[in-house]
Amino acid sequence: MAKYCSEKFERDNGVEQIVCWRQDKHVHDAAFITTIKQKLGTTYGGIWDVRINSYQPGLSKCPTKSVDYNDLT
Repeated sequence: MAKYCSEKFERDNGVEQIVCWRQDKHVHDAAFITTIKQKLGTTYGGIWDVRINSYQPGLSKCPTKSVDYNDLT
């Protein structure tokens, strides 16, 4: 069974978004986080930053109200 990871991001206007991805498909590192921030900006507008200590690995499913990384443009 696949495992998932999630992390919370915050837009410059205070809006929060959880992004989820398959643990076996992406490495959680600075380059990946930067890519997510850029994709959030392209998809939703604004400037995004990661919320400190919000990374959650090894989940059995994506959190409710999260967006799948693959759905970001």
